[in-house]
Amino acid sequence: MIKMLVCDFDGTINGGSSLGVDQFSAYLDTQPELHFIIATGRTLPSIKEGLTTHNYPKPRCIISDIGTRINYDYDLIADERWQHQLQTRWNKSAIQTALQDITFLGECNPSHQGDYKITFEGQLNHKQYSTIATALTQHSIDVDITYSHDWFLDITPKGINKASAIHYIMQKYNLTAEEICVAGDSANDTSMLTMPGINAILVANHYTEVAHLSALEHVYTSNASHAEGVLEGLIYWQNNAVEEMAK
Repeated sequence: MIKMLVCDFDGTINGGSSLGVDQFSAYLDTQPELHFIIATGRTLPSIKEGLTTHNYPKPRCIISDIGTRINYDYDLIADERWQHQLQTRWNKSAIQTALQDITFLGECNPSHQGDYKITFEGQLNHKQYSTIATALTQHSIDVDITYSHDWFLDITPKGINKASAIHYIMQKYNLTAEEICVAGDSANDTSMLTMPGINAILVANHYTEVAHLSALEHVYTSNASHAEGVLEGLIYWQNNAVEEMAK
């Protein structure tokens, strides 16, 4: 039985038709036992604003800043325990020092920065990405680097991403991977789309950077895009779970 649906926002449930969002929301209204969670690269203020733009379902939990923040319930209560464990893995000033001489790094928009996330904007080629990774290694800085949408470069504490945040929530609520669906469209969703045992949904409008994930047995690639594609994939995995229980 699918007990939790974790969705990326931009390009996954956001960006398609209003009708698709309405259909998605209406279906979730018929599934009161299904916990709906947002997992996004956006900051918390940004995703709160984004969720007001259409008739999106209210999430039980928001994973923001690519997994570095977790907030629960409609009052968005912060998970202080999760935040506390990131402190020992993060040295923002050291990262900034290591990258200060790299002239091709793009804008660091203040509205995209988090307490445990640095985001640069601008296109990068493979050589430039490698230069950034090498600079951090040479300064003995162990972090995760994610380049997605051919535009956003996110630096976060090592091992902290959407998947690690989901795993933390799984333990909190005593859930297994088989009871969870995740949906995404880009490279910053890769960690959750490739979690062992998970039921993954890749919407039809996904970026080429994650197209190879379609070959994985546990990844359902929707024919529909955005919210309609998530709904299609969710129903597929719910039906699959029913069939497995009947065996």
